[in-house]
Amino acid sequence: MTERSVEELIEGCRRKNEAAHKAFYERYYAYALTVCLAYASNREDAAELLNDGFMKVFRSLNDLKSVDTLLPWLRRIMVNTALDHYRKNRVRFADVSIDQVENQLVEPNVGDEAVYASLSAEEIINALQELATPYRVVFSLYVLDGYSHREIAAQLSIAESTSRAHLSEANRLLRRRLADQTTKRYDRTQ
Repeated sequence: MTERSVEELIEGCRRKNEAAHKAFYERYYAYALTVCLAYASNREDAAELLNDGFMKVFRSLNDLKSVDTLLPWLRRIMVNTALDHYRKNRVRFADVSIDQVENQLVEPNVGDEAVYASLSAEEIINALQELATPYRVVFSLYVLDGYSHREIAAQLSIAESTSRAHLSEANRLLRRRLADQTTKRYDRTQ
């Protein structure tokens, strides 16, 4: 789709054209779903986040300044929708002391890249969805969306040390789950 046709699609959505809304949704569905899957505990929750997010997108299209910023803008709306969902449902993020964080910090293992590279995106997303909500949300904000621990703490009303501890635990759990998946796959081929 050319930049001009994307602009025309956005203009159609701004004019509340139903066909334009449908085309926009279909065009950006996969991208937005991938973002939502990183924050949701399952596909049903991701679909709910996706639909709520698209409703916000359609209401906010007048705020979009340039077609060049469409994807980051869309991603930000989907992430904020996920954060709103978790705030609304009062997900608890336990506070953790700095001593606990220092004891839990996990350095990346040599060979992690090879483990991750051998897995499909779906396997990685499934492993991410198995994490407890606090770990999954902090991991997604930090790793996928580039938030700092200070920004995560502000968004989730937690201490920075809690953000660090949740990220460390998420990394440890993901590393274990993904390594287990790789081992199971290897065992099946033998």
